[in-house]
Amino acid sequence: MSGMFSRDSVRHYLIEIFSRFSESDDHPVTEGSHITGDLGIDSINIMEIIAELEDRFDLTIPDEALPAIQTVGDAIRAVVDRLSAAGRLS
Repeated sequence: MSGMFSRDSVRHYLIEIFSRFSESDDHPVTEGSHITGDLGIDSINIMEIIAELEDRFDLTIPDEALPAIQTVGDAIRAVVDRLSAAGRLS
């Protein structure tokens, strides 16, 4: 889905998707949540999340960028940065 997105809409969507995949009832999903440590999301589900993000925002997150994505906030920044570079962030 191409189009314009706001930082808030990206943040809301990512918190929603990480909440859906979270295995932890002890940690609410926030930008500071560690994806594997706090939320218990395994590598297979991380790849599903990445695929959903790429489809939803019509972008590519290269494999070499994945090690830098440790928290939900890192994921939000990765998507926002790519949308901004493509001129699709309002």
